[in-house]
This record gives sequence, structure tokens and C-alpha cells, in this order.
Amino acid sequence: MLLWPIPGDFLLILCTIFGFMSSITCQPTYNHHFCTGQKNDTATNNYISNLDSLLSSLSSKASTNIFENDTSNGIYGLFFCRGDVSTDTCQTCIKNASLTIRQLCPSNKTAIIWYDECMLRYSDTDFFGLAQTLPGLLMGNAQNTTSPDKKNYGSLGLICSLINSAPNKGLMFKTEEEALVDGSRRGYAMVQCTRDINTSSCRSCLGMLLSELEKRCQAKIGWRYLSPSCYIRYEEYRFYHQPPAPPPPRVPAAPQPTPIDDGKSKYANSNYHSILYLLKHI
Repeated sequence: MLLWPIPGDFLLILCTIFGFMSSITCQPTYNHHFCTGQKNDTATNNYISNLDSLLSSLSSKASTNIFENDTSNGIYGLFFCRGDVSTDTCQTCIKNASLTIRQLCPSNKTAIIWYDECMLRYSDTDFFGLAQTLPGLLMGNAQNTTSPDKKNYGSLGLICSLINSAPNKGLMFKTEEEALVDGSRRGYAMVQCTRDINTSSCRSCLGMLLSELEKRCQAKIGWRYLSPSCYIRYEEYRFYHQPPAPPPPRVPAAPQPTPIDDGKSKYANSNYHSILYLLKHI
């Protein structure tokens, strides 16, 4: 199931729900959520307690990791944060996601919520290691390209390059940018997979998302596809943090020559200092 941008009236409702959180700075940017699975209207206190314990555990682990999966008495949970955000941002996002998903999906056995910075999901069925693209959220920029009837080969090529390389990275995350065809603008892309799936599953998941994007969003200057196991985004502006520049390589100090004491120490030392001076200024 694919969704286009959320209607304005629904956004208004969500703004009301999240209004009490607005006083906190650096809030994550909410995208969407799904509550699926049979409703557990007669949930016991044990079920609620186990779910709260799982979400608390995941929130705590977000302080040191951008991906974790965990279980609590038959409930399976997982989160991942974008590979370019700090652990502080990650933990803030997962804490918000945990509180919000409990409010929006109070009695569902399966739920997922996406923010710009993170994703959180849980289920009473073991989904670890399974590459899943549904439910998914497909969002397109309101603005079209200058040639909406033609394929945007620049964006497609950029994404394909990331799909080939990102699954082999430790975080299964990568960003890339390049000049567009006209040379006056640049394109920026990001892909990421949850690290419970393997390399081939990650590549397959991203490929399925790209196929849908190619059919539905090629006329747009920007788009994103959020799914339970992988994520793609492309824009004509930088929406991710640039990694810090690596420190310059350390140049080892030149070994100091040992002067030979031939009985003419005054002359030898004088000549030695003059050679060092020349070496420093050549």
C-alpha cells in the first residue's frame, strides 16, 4: 500500500496531538504512522507492561546506537536512525516515537512510525531478518522537473550507485551528491537499510522502492519512499548532515642525525646546524 502526502485536515489533527511537545527544542520531524494487526482491545496488563518495557529498552539503547532490535515476552521491536544523525538526536527521536506510537496505536499489536530522523516499529510476530517494503509511504515534492515527461536519468543514476554500494557499508547507509545535467544545480540522495537484513536483501529492498519511485515520481524534483526495512530519498538541496572532514595525515618527524665526534666537535656541530637550517627552508 502506497500513500501520497498526508491531507491537510489530518495534519491539523496531528498538530493538535503533538502540540504539547512543541516546547521541546530540536524535535524530530514526524512523517507518518501505521497501526496494523488485530486490535488487542482486551489486552492484559502484562501485554501493556511488556510493550512499555520493550519501548523503554529501545529508547535507552538509542543513546549509544542508531540501530537495535529487541524482544520482550513475544513482542518484537526495532528502531533505526539515519546514519548522519548524532546519538543525542537519535535518542530524542526514538523517545518521541515511543510516546507518540503508544498514543496513536494504543491497542494494536503491530505498529510503525516514521520521522525524518528515525523509524520505530513493533509487532507480536517475529519480523527480524525479513526485508519488507509494506506498509510504505511514498512522498513526492509538489514541484515538477522542467521536463516532467522525460526520465530523470541523473537522479536514477545517483540512486543506483548508492544501491550498489550502501548495502556493503557497516551502517547500510550512504549519501551522495552530484551536479545535474545543466550544471546549475546539484542532486542529493540518501539510502539506508535496517541492519537486521543481509546485504542482498538490502539491495533487493532498495531496488523495489526505486521501481515504484520510477513509475510514480519521476516528474518531481524530489521524492522519498519510507518502508519498514529500507529508505530512499532524493532532493535538489542537501537534507542530510555532511560527515566531518577527516583529519590530515600525520607527517612523521624526520629522524635527527647523530653528529660524529671526530675530535673536532666545534666544527662538526656548526656544520650540522647549518645543514638543518637548509633542510627546513628548501
